[in-house]
Amino acid sequence: MGAWYRSLGLPVEPVQLIMIVGLVLGRSIPTLFLTPFLGGKVVPGNVKVGISLALTVILLPVLLRIEGTVPGGAAYGFLMAKEVAVGITLGFLASLVFHAFSSAGRLADVQRGSNMGETFVYQMGAQTSYLGQFYFQAAIVIFLILNGHHVFLRGYMRSFEVLPVWSFPELSAGVGPAIDQMARLSADLFVIAVQLSAPVVIAVFLTDVGFGIINRASPQINVFMLSFPLKMFLGILMLLFALRLLADQFGVRAGEMIVAFYRMILFLGR
Repeated sequence: MGAWYRSLGLPVEPVQLIMIVGLVLGRSIPTLFLTPFLGGKVVPGNVKVGISLALTVILLPVLLRIEGTVPGGAAYGFLMAKEVAVGITLGFLASLVFHAFSSAGRLADVQRGSNMGETFVYQMGAQTSYLGQFYFQAAIVIFLILNGHHVFLRGYMRSFEVLPVWSFPELSAGVGPAIDQMARLSADLFVIAVQLSAPVVIAVFLTDVGFGIINRASPQINVFMLSFPLKMFLGILMLLFALRLLADQFGVRAGEMIVAFYRMILFLGR
């Protein structure tokens, strides 16, 4: 039988090949669903499954060079659960910086008073404000211009060499460091949002202070109605002045995300 498999160009038995493909898809599909720059929820499910199959075909020569056998029965079910968990973890890490930028835009809109007009972001599957949508889409464009998706896909394919589909993570240091890293990255999401929305927030705050002084001097003036369009205008104006800063900051934050992504891969692997 082995000679027959080799005559067909199959280095392993067909059953083993199908099991390996299933495990690779178990890691690939959650990652593609969660990473906004690979489509997120805006890409149809059948397209994402097709991309996952294409990645599987590319990865098969690498996986078949690594010695290992996929067990059957209940062990295969545990391996599949492990692959899904790894895919969710990697996709979550890759999406954090984009959610941080979206939160920054939404915070700026809250201060401007325009958060009542919200729109649906298909990549996230949630609603956000107009500036939140702008920040989010700008982050994706900058990430693609910087070829960040190439670095991400290279690290993602490397994860199958570091952590093969038929083996479990060797957490010699325990799960504490991984949980600590995930908690820190999640907390940084709020820090990044506050920092990136600071120019708009500060401009709107100073506008409110100025109109507060005017209201104390002339109580008959309706400062609320007067300040509303001005805060809208100043928010957009400060955003235009801060565009270069936002682009530079996203490059830095995207680099930190890639480093955390690779660190997590090495932590889960051998």
